[in-house]
Amino acid sequence: MYRRKPAVAGAFYPSNPQQLGGMIDNYLNEARGASAAGTVVGLVSPHAGYIYSGPVAAFSFGQLEPDVNLAVVLAPSHRARFNGAVVLPEGIYETPLGDVAIDSAIGAALKDRKHFAAITEAHELEHSLEVQVPFLQKVLNDFTIVPVIVGTGELDICSSIAGELHKALAGESRKLAVVVSTDLSHYHSYDEARAMDGRFIEALESFDENRVKSVIDSGQAEACGEGPVLTGMVLCRLLGAGRVRILKYANSGDTAGSRDQVVGYLAAAFVK
Repeated sequence: MYRRKPAVAGAFYPSNPQQLGGMIDNYLNEARGASAAGTVVGLVSPHAGYIYSGPVAAFSFGQLEPDVNLAVVLAPSHRARFNGAVVLPEGIYETPLGDVAIDSAIGAALKDRKHFAAITEAHELEHSLEVQVPFLQKVLNDFTIVPVIVGTGELDICSSIAGELHKALAGESRKLAVVVSTDLSHYHSYDEARAMDGRFIEALESFDENRVKSVIDSGQAEACGEGPVLTGMVLCRLLGAGRVRILKYANSGDTAGSRDQVVGYLAAAFVK
């Protein structure tokens, strides 16, 4: 059986289970009180080292009900290059907190669909998906995961990927949540980052993927998870979401870094 081993444990987050669990618990406690004010279909979460983006990610993951038992995680590719989506169709996704079963039924339904491939190597070193999993382990009771790396920001392809995901999930009786992994602007001054990220947030809040695509393509905003964001917006709408709720914004200058060159982080929810 395929086992996806942790690639960034001990770097992006603690490799010690007790330290990792305690860190996430602290972040979730600090984010308590935030409300998505509706039924959550999907989340937007950052993917930096936990000391930088963990406090923001907690605002998203704190919105999930413990009985969600199927998590579709959409993440960008920082290493492999491909023009579609790569799914892990079966096996185990391992973190210091334990093993999560990869959903083989959904994986089998996806791997041969248009724009999809099953290439384990594309997942081996990708941190942007991995860092979401320990948070899921802390907030959910019993779940399987559908790990999908999106390698394109082309809107027509992202829309097609979302459509194929929706077909694969059709008739699914389990309680589902979509997790979209992205950071925002990279390595600008604190004030410039806030301005750029504000434009992204306004576009996302409009729930218009064309507007999000436009602000990124024009350079008015940045999101390394452009593909997952566009795919997630379309998928969550197909799953019944009607609006976006902004839960928290910060950048690395607010959390654990200097304010000279910062990275932006967003927590948001797609809700019915």
